[in-house]
Amino acid sequence: LGMAVGTGSPRTVGNCVRNVTFRHVEFHTPIKAIYIKTNPGEEGFAIIEDITYEHIRIHDPLWWPVYIGPQQQKQPDGSGPGCMLFPLLKKECSTQARVTIRGVTLRDVVSNGDLQVGGLIRCNATNPCRGFLLDGVSFNGRPYDPLAHGSWYCSHVHGKAINSHPAPRCFQGDKEGDPQKGRGVWSTLKATARALFGRLFPQNMMQQV
Repeated sequence: LGMAVGTGSPRTVGNCVRNVTFRHVEFHTPIKAIYIKTNPGEEGFAIIEDITYEHIRIHDPLWWPVYIGPQQQKQPDGSGPGCMLFPLLKKECSTQARVTIRGVTLRDVVSNGDLQVGGLIRCNATNPCRGFLLDGVSFNGRPYDPLAHGSWYCSHVHGKAINSHPAPRCFQGDKEGDPQKGRGVWSTLKATARALFGRLFPQNMMQQV
């Protein structure tokens, strides 16, 4: 699934991941490449801090090139959020207030052939993510992929972006959702279907038929 940190699960004695660096990694058709995830829990706390991804190359990601937020899968025992299709078909995917995420750096990260929107960063309103830095982060979708415009879906994150395209306008904000996308669920699904068809049957192949 990618270079993952987590799942960060709150525990009564604390659960911490600190000072982790991923460097010089190249992905081909990953589901999620850069991946930091929190887990549900009603007691205790967890901390994920000082995490760095640098000199990363991502080719033709299948879902999110960058995903930082709540775990999405449903566990074999039936537990877990079960919101893999958020935000397309699943409206709810609760963030975790008991897990603090801070000091995350993405430096020299380039993604080419994006199918989904560029990145997702979702933190909790009562415990927002802080100290995020995007330095030289670039999303480059295929020109015939309708969703590949390198947008962001994020909320409750504080940080800054430099030399990045596009820069997430949602940094420092509390608005849930992606103001850069402005696309309804049904039109998004149709666009995704067209993009998948385009990926399975590239334009150069269709021109040869």
